Amino acid sequence: MTLQAVKLTAKDLSLEAAALSLLRAIDQDARVFTPDDETPEALARFQEVVKLLRLMESRRYIAVITSLNLLAAGSGQSQVDKVRLSGGLTEKGRAVLAHHDGEAREEQYLNYKSA
Repeated sequence: MTLQAVKLTAKDLSLEAAALSLLRAIDQDARVFTPDDETPEALARFQEVVKLLRLMESRRYIAVITSLNLLAAGSGQSQVDKVRLSGGLTEKGRAVLAHHDGEAREEQYLNYKSA
């Protein structure tokens, strides 16, 4: 796979393990994300996944979130129980994943820029 030169910032280079795990899943063609089960605890934990997916979309690591299935959670709040993506990783997402997985040679694929 040939990666274009992509500018990565310090934020890109310091992702947490959960975000990297999601990037790997998306790279393996995962497009729909749901909680582990239907318990309130699993749904609450899943909200962290939703936040990470939204963060990855805003940083342009993933193509686009096409739908979020909202559930009423009481007190006028809502929770997401399903996220669907259209497309997979962007060039930037692939570069970030390659960096973290040690697959990219910095001088060939990545340009760094401080945030």
